[in-house]
Amino acid sequence: MPALSNGDIDLWYAERGDPDGAPVVLLHGLFFSRRLYERLARRLPGHRLLLLDLRGHGRSSRPRDTEAYRWDGFASDVVALLDHLSIDRAVVGGLSLGADVTLALANRDAERLSGALIEMPVLDVGRRVADPAFRTLASALDLGGALVRPVGRLAAPLRRSPLPELGAIADLVSLEPAAGAAMLRMLLDDHQSVLDGVDALAAAAVPTMVIAHGHDALHPEADARYVAERVPGARLERVSSIVELRLRADRYADLVGGFLADVAAG
Repeated sequence: MPALSNGDIDLWYAERGDPDGAPVVLLHGLFFSRRLYERLARRLPGHRLLLLDLRGHGRSSRPRDTEAYRWDGFASDVVALLDHLSIDRAVVGGLSLGADVTLALANRDAERLSGALIEMPVLDVGRRVADPAFRTLASALDLGGALVRPVGRLAAPLRRSPLPELGAIADLVSLEPAAGAAMLRMLLDDHQSVLDGVDALAAAAVPTMVIAHGHDALHPEADARYVAERVPGARLERVSSIVELRLRADRYADLVGGFLADVAAG
């Protein structure tokens, strides 16, 4: 799999689909990896799909320094990928962490976005749940890190599974505990650039699709609806839960593919 460097961070990514197609960068959720999008990528063969392991995830570097996990740092990983591939503008999007990184990228440089896909963002409403949950998990990783590493080693063979979800689970349980704890704390303390990214999307009139999930306190529909209402012309799609689109990959591809077609049509 190709790799690049962003300062002292090594980043890994995969390319799928048509190398001459319009570029689309897809960003995974917290503690998962690029494998989370493999099934969707198979259903969008006409696009140039770039699946990135963000810092702290997958095969990319996992620094233990809290400062490494500022939102602007995550956004810079996407910029580094685009620069590495000499891509001026791309559709960028993701779910949960990936959605918020997309917003942070908009705040950093909205001109690099030809479109934005925001699925399950965590904004003001979701943070009421995220704050205590993430701080508790960070403390648990500090205390129980020695127990996590052996589980990750045992799960490593799952990465060779033809089912990308099993590979994604293997990446999840291979979490570096100290890096995970540092990440969780900084994501909560440095959230303003994500909130400002909503206004940046609106100011730049970036074509945007927002996917809202029901019955999810961490990713409440209110946060997704806030993005859709703030960004002119944004398209809001509602699904029952994160499970629905993972089990119904064809519907997921229809939603994303339809949005990409709209972006291409201008």
